[in-house]
Amino acid sequence: MSLLRIADSFYVGVRDVGASASWYIEKLGLKETDTKLDDGEGCITLTFPRELPATIVIGPVTDAPDPATRMLYTGAIEKAHGWLNARGVPVGPIATDRQGTRYFSMQDLEGNPIEVSEEP
Repeated sequence: MSLLRIADSFYVGVRDVGASASWYIEKLGLKETDTKLDDGEGCITLTFPRELPATIVIGPVTDAPDPATRMLYTGAIEKAHGWLNARGVPVGPIATDRQGTRYFSMQDLEGNPIEVSEEP
């Protein structure tokens, strides 16, 4: 079982879809899945093993920026932070928000931010 899980499906716009998808597979332990998308030309859909239907869609950069926070959950914040760091993923320090939830930020291959948060 993975240390991480997808909080809610999200799209990541990238310049190099193939390289970015490979990075997500290698660094986060995701796998490619056959999810049908309405407008998914040039996109790759990834999920953690045994975690459908929440997915991460890797696709071309679009003109419309997505203001939503890309988020993953973990039940072991320190372990997830150390695991990602050891895999060469750029991670920030573990912090605590006003509600007492611990989290940290990470960046993917192209610098897209993703927040990793303790499970609610």
